[in-house]
Parts: sequence; C-alpha cells; structure tokens
Amino acid sequence: MNDWYPLVRAWVTHPQMPHIGGTLDLFSDVDPALPLVPGQEFGLALSVTPVGGAYRTYGYLLDDLLGDHATMVRHQGMSHLNNGRYATYAGGTEPRTVNCVVRIADDAAEGSVLLPRVIIGLMTVQGDKLIPSTAVSDAGFRVRRHVLAGQSMRLRQGGRALLPAGHSPAEGLRFVGVGIARHGLLTCTADGGVTYEADPEHLGYDRFELCYEDARGHRVWSEVTVHIGDFGASPGAVADHS
Repeated sequence: MNDWYPLVRAWVTHPQMPHIGGTLDLFSDVDPALPLVPGQEFGLALSVTPVGGAYRTYGYLLDDLLGDHATMVRHQGMSHLNNGRYATYAGGTEPRTVNCVVRIADDAAEGSVLLPRVIIGLMTVQGDKLIPSTAVSDAGFRVRRHVLAGQSMRLRQGGRALLPAGHSPAEGLRFVGVGIARHGLLTCTADGGVTYEADPEHLGYDRFELCYEDARGHRVWSEVTVHIGDFGASPGAVADHS
C-alpha cells in the first residue's frame, strides 16, 4: 500500500489444520513517528488476508485505541460490537481491506497516547467456535499540541547565556518555567528572562528544558542542549555547519 505506514500485524493458524490461517495488517495514512495534534483526522486501513479457505477470517480493531482523546468518525465495512471491537471479515480465500477515520479531540491532553490493538480469528466452518489470536500492538501515536524544535548554544567553561524576557519558540506560546540543568546554574530574572551559567569545572554537554503555555493553559516543553568548551575536547561531537 503506497503512502500507508504499517502499525501492527497479527496472525493465526488453526491448531489441528496448520494449512488454514490468516494475517491481519493495520496501516495508517500518517507516520506514527510524527505527533498528532488536537482536531486532526487520520485514516486507518485494516487488511485481512485468509490462507487455506476457512469459512470466515475475522479482523478486529479494539476501541480502547480511542480512550477519552479520540473518536471514530467513520468505519465503513466495520461493525462496532458490544465487546468493544470494530470488526470485519473475509470469506474463503478472498482478502479484504476496510478503512476508518479517527479524529483527535480538541481537548486531548498533551502527551496522550493512541496505541492500536488488533485481533484476528478463524471460523473454519459456519457455526464453529472462533479461534482467535491474542491482542497485538506495536506502533502507536502521541498527541502534541505544539511541536517544538530543540534549541542549542555553545559556551566556554564558566560562560553565561541569557534568554531574554518574552522569548517564545512559536506564536501563541508564553514562557512559564524552566527545569533543572545537569551541571550548570539556571536562574530566572524578575522580567521573565532566563540565565544559564556553565559550571567552570565541566567540559562537554549539558541540557535543560524550558516550559511554555498556550492560551488554553496547555503546556509543552522544549529541550536546550549546551556545549561547553572546545569541540575538539569532546569525543563524539559533530560539527555544526549551519
């Protein structure tokens, strides 16, 4: 499938008839390595591939994927069962693919996780008991209201740097706090600026985080990496050619 990203695969084999089985693949039209934002919609494709010609090969997507931070907008070709599963099936040896659309809630909490879980099951002949796989999960998604790039600075040993009052990495965010540096000293000025002072005894890397807040009170963190001293004295350092 072009422009679709694999999320998870499940498979099942009949214990007495190993030539009968099936595979379920779940794909997304957004890269799970990238964050989702509140209000965003994305598509899932659930593909069931039977092997051996069972009466029906069932595919299930568990609805705990949604939690309190997402809703299922559309699920053509899938039934929503009372046991908390979206279900479809393929008959005989014909594969089947169905699609659905998920929407992230406008008030989804920062850092919320969506982890799809799937099950595949066999019904060898009509009326037989279902032979299911276990629930399987692999790749998932994380909700981020704002995606902030990391920041970096270079200082000499004992050097100082000032982030001025009112600094913001993105429109609509205001600075509200700072974390703790591993080596250097961080102080906040009365007007909202931040001063970092490098440890005169430390050579190499340090890092700390800055916290920002949007108009709704949602917070997001940005990491600042500090290089202290000469690059040649720090094994593993990569030169910055920007």
